[in-house]
Amino acid sequence: MPWWQVIYFLWAIVLQQARAETSPCKFFVEEKDLDKCDFALKSLKKAMQWDEEVYGREYDLDIFMIVAVDDFNMGAMENKGLNIFNSSCVLAKPETSTDFSFQRIEAIVAHEYFHNWSGNRVTCRDWFQLSLKEGFTVYRDSEFSADMGSRAVKRIDDVNFLRTVQFAEDAGPMAHSVRPESYMEISNFYTVTIYEKGAEVVRMIANLLGPELFRTGTDLYFDKFDGMAVTTEDFVATMEEVSGFDLTQFRRWYSQAGTPVLNVKGSFNAEENTYTLSVEQSCPASPGQAEKQNFHIPFAVSLLDSQGRLLELQLDGDNVPAENSKVLTVSEQQQEFVFTGVTEQPVPSLLRSFSAPVKMHFDYSRDELMFLIAHDSDGFVRWEAAQQLSLQIINELLQQVQSNEPKQLDQRLIQAMEACS
Repeated sequence: MPWWQVIYFLWAIVLQQARAETSPCKFFVEEKDLDKCDFALKSLKKAMQWDEEVYGREYDLDIFMIVAVDDFNMGAMENKGLNIFNSSCVLAKPETSTDFSFQRIEAIVAHEYFHNWSGNRVTCRDWFQLSLKEGFTVYRDSEFSADMGSRAVKRIDDVNFLRTVQFAEDAGPMAHSVRPESYMEISNFYTVTIYEKGAEVVRMIANLLGPELFRTGTDLYFDKFDGMAVTTEDFVATMEEVSGFDLTQFRRWYSQAGTPVLNVKGSFNAEENTYTLSVEQSCPASPGQAEKQNFHIPFAVSLLDSQGRLLELQLDGDNVPAENSKVLTVSEQQQEFVFTGVTEQPVPSLLRSFSAPVKMHFDYSRDELMFLIAHDSDGFVRWEAAQQLSLQIINELLQQVQSNEPKQLDQRLIQAMEACS
């Protein structure tokens, strides 16, 4: 939309002050929408408070304004101190809006507000660094939404979208890296790879560093580069500086397209009381990248005993204290991880919380899937197990129908659902 049209709308709309005359938050809407601003205002206040508490980022101006325009041809724009929204992304009332609409508005309002720091105060040097601000901010708004509602449900929603849309983009002719090397038209940069996969890359860094070090890293990043235009390299280098980790190989997530595949096998040794996870990684060819180097993949795992309790995990040769969940570093084409002190056949809980944007294959039995549904403490793993078990049984029923066999429903699906209800 040309800027003169935006100015026209600003002149044409009615000012609704969000609270009192002294309020730093103001909404500009058309008169017909005056009764649809309350939820967005509450969402904005929550986002401001959350950013102060989680990232230590306070708002830096005396006033924050939102403009709602019916004909704005994008979802929203994070102009400093004056965010412009398409009306559908910011206006709602219970009488005419769905729960999904309210959730969407809460997330978008937060996303645009968070850009005040991750996008405005610290911005990207050039278009190739677009994920620096968009990927980071999508990660921030995703964490905000998780804290405002159900973390497990939010994670499952994000994974569903990533698998449905971004994985397809990575597997097609338009596949590109999170930090592309070239472009023909800049609007082509606004993709799910830049946004959603970019957010997953930031999430992996957060998983590798842990909450405290990641917060230290973001504090340094914002303080060091305040008022500057920087690159994804600056962001990653800052995380290396505070953690002491070598993220050289991890940088391939920014330069290589495609969705990595993990083929995982598990074996229990009763005589030595060990359980071994064998992991093999690969990545299909994509346009311009026939050969892929190994990724650095954070692979979150736990082991469950026969009672559904998480075992304390100790890797062979590792001096780190035992813990019931570990983030394994998968960095080679083939690796083995040996857990000691395992006295019974465990059920592995793998890729917990979807710790990396990969496709993972593990040959679970139906009994193991049923067990994970009933006992695992990780919401994503339970959902994923339910998906796999359901698909297996549905496909089995379809085969029975196609071959004119008597239809028999595997009762383990019903039992598993009853166990977690």
